[in-house]
Amino acid sequence: TTMKQWNEIKHEFEADGSLRDIYVENIEPEAWDQFIAEIKGSNYEIDFYHGDVKLELPGSLLLIKRLQETNPTTLCIWLPEKIQINCHFFVETEIELDVSPRDIQNENAYLQLVSFQVWLSESMKKEVKLTHEGAQELVILSVFA
Repeated sequence: TTMKQWNEIKHEFEADGSLRDIYVENIEPEAWDQFIAEIKGSNYEIDFYHGDVKLELPGSLLLIKRLQETNPTTLCIWLPEKIQINCHFFVETEIELDVSPRDIQNENAYLQLVSFQVWLSESMKKEVKLTHEGAQELVILSVFA
């Protein structure tokens, strides 16, 4: 993985009202359960919401999908520097997370984001892409640890 320097990439984080997406593509549903186990076991602080209610993060995608029948679910992953990464558990075939470019306004925040992508890639043994919102083909940064 060629790591882009902050000065080469910072224009990608101009706050334009849209989010940046993080993808792990082409996965099996079991990979979700692995992701859930990895994030629970990680040093990252996490909050899980079912509607407005904060709950313990369920141990499987199946349990989360059951909750979604009554209210949306959101997993908030907190990186140092108060960077918030959200996961809404949209589809079974890819893990999609989002981050606000407002949270990535300096080199330290950028390095935290890259570090999270590396962690995710190592955990899932898959490529992790950072893209523009709704434009999976517009890859800002790809990590394969």
